[in-house]
Amino acid sequence: MSRSLRRRPAARPSIKALSSYNRWSPLANLAEEEDQSDRLSSLPDGVLLDIVDRLDIADAARTRTLARRWKQIPTMLSRIFITVGSLDNEHKRELTCDDVARANATVLGATRSVLESRTTSLCTINLLCLQFFLGDGTVSIGQIVANTMVTEKVGSAELTLFTMKDTDRCTNDDVLTYGKQFKSFLDACPNAFSGLARLKLENFRLGESPGFPEIFSICKRLEFLRLFNCDMGMLSLLEVSHPLLRELEIVRCYFERVDLKWLPKLTVLTFSLWVSEHDPLSLDYVPLLQTLSITHMARLRHKVLKLSEFLGKATISHLNLNFLCEKIWVKPEEPNQLWQVFHKLRHVTLTHISEECDLNWTMFILQGAPSLQELCIKVWDHLCEMTVNEQERIKYGLSNEKKDAHILWRAPASDFKHRNLSVLRVFGFHGRRRL
Repeated sequence: MSRSLRRRPAARPSIKALSSYNRWSPLANLAEEEDQSDRLSSLPDGVLLDIVDRLDIADAARTRTLARRWKQIPTMLSRIFITVGSLDNEHKRELTCDDVARANATVLGATRSVLESRTTSLCTINLLCLQFFLGDGTVSIGQIVANTMVTEKVGSAELTLFTMKDTDRCTNDDVLTYGKQFKSFLDACPNAFSGLARLKLENFRLGESPGFPEIFSICKRLEFLRLFNCDMGMLSLLEVSHPLLRELEIVRCYFERVDLKWLPKLTVLTFSLWVSEHDPLSLDYVPLLQTLSITHMARLRHKVLKLSEFLGKATISHLNLNFLCEKIWVKPEEPNQLWQVFHKLRHVTLTHISEECDLNWTMFILQGAPSLQELCIKVWDHLCEMTVNEQERIKYGLSNEKKDAHILWRAPASDFKHRNLSVLRVFGFHGRRRL
């Protein structure tokens, strides 16, 4: 069972562990034994700090009560993780408002204890990581964090905001409510965002004005951004410009199109599950982009993408495409068409290609990427990950035809050679199939 405050970030909050912060720690029993023979307290600051740095943040804060000697040790911590815990799948249930209030109260108590006590500390916070819920207590936590950002040296700060309902349970009204809560939080605590290097957001809808551009302008130090099930309205346009952003993840967001206008430092892009029937992404100025990962379960209505147009002027070195065992949504192209985007390509991974597909079409990657060193192809028709019911496939607009029927590609000449490929992995076929 996970505890409510952990030393490492978590994916989703647990249920049973939301209110353990106020329980008395066994460490406190040491206070009763404090006397002249306290050898632990006589250790150098560096040793005591190393001991406290290995504790959960709640226990680290409680060590201040052990002895006068320990009082300032927690204020010297350089890495601070204050989170609501990790998901306990065995006790998974929908959170209530009371659950969220208790969880945020726990985080608020730890934040006050650890951050507000550092006002006289000369030590730099190298890493500050916080995870809590949108809802009760959010602004109070944010104000403490904002004051810390303004008054102390914080090397890198990360914020993850959870919502009371997970994505699968969120209704349209829910994402609008969470969007209003986030906007109120941002307006009340802009300084809490100004120093962030990493930001993870989920399950909310902002109005088109000012929307996400306001977040980009406030988070001036942002290097990593993850948007999961976020938008500014169904089929809205998202334009992204930021001088420092290095990694961007846009997953299951209902934008009509995402325009990466000006991202001079961006190196890693993850883009998954779009709704647009047209090109869902455009890359304008991303000169340092190296790794591109795209995941999509294509419906009949979705456009087959031409990578030479889709990637624009980007010249990537790592390409990961996941087809989720459905229609192949990339169109094979001639080598001269792909030269601009593929001439630096070194590693390609093609994942979850349906076993119904003929792999001849994948040869266009070998032909168009002369510098390719590694190609990995995973053919997979796992029933747990597929929609096999015919009525459901019709309902969701999935094809009932051969998954790559739209792809026509001639086999390369018999004398075709690739001089740089050193690793080829193809797995997932049944033994009766021919390669």
